[in-house]
Amino acid sequence: MFKRDPANKGRLYTGGLFSRSVHINYWGDTLLFTGFTGFAMLTGSWWAAIFPALMTAMFVWFHIPRQDAHMVEHYGQPFVDYAARTKKFIPYVY
Repeated sequence: MFKRDPANKGRLYTGGLFSRSVHINYWGDTLLFTGFTGFAMLTGSWWAAIFPALMTAMFVWFHIPRQDAHMVEHYGQPFVDYAARTKKFIPYVY
């Protein structure tokens, strides 16, 4: 709805869950993949348990830095200010 409003064209959305974490979508994906770890343990497939850890590492060390650089380039100071006051990945933690 935010992006559909012409008044918001080119503006950074910082409401809703994005007020708790800059990359809340990656945090949600991490929680989803972590749930699969339980299934992996039940089946005895430890290989399947590696994937959530790998996905989280990719988010933290690859995707988030690249997306942050893009957001600074696209939004400039508003994104810098938003990122300074908002947790990067895990709400209230990191």
